[in-house]
Amino acid sequence: MRGTRNLKSFAVAAILGASLAAGCAGGPFVAHGPQRSDDLFSQIKPGATEAEVQRLVGPPDEAMAFPGTHTHAWSYRYTDTWGFAADFSVTFDAEGRTVSTFSKRIGYGGDHGK
Repeated sequence: MRGTRNLKSFAVAAILGASLAAGCAGGPFVAHGPQRSDDLFSQIKPGATEAEVQRLVGPPDEAMAFPGTHTHAWSYRYTDTWGFAADFSVTFDAEGRTVSTFSKRIGYGGDHGK
């Protein structure tokens, strides 16, 4: 009887652990398109068009215009290689070509493990 109870407890713990791991696999941000990662974003190179970026990583979570510099940026939320919540930003010039990219952790990485 006692062995059966331990086996049931182990089975429940294993199922809960597998469910948790599956839920975390996509990170805290669910997005349309491919799984977002540092490796995916590293494929965006200077000169890439908006269409190429959208084909590679999908539609942005946010878009912002910078009229003073005639540029605009798209932002994507994701979980970085180290498990931190992060924003990836790609900036386009007036012709819609990538001029810069950067990634930053949200909340200075204090969200790790939560």
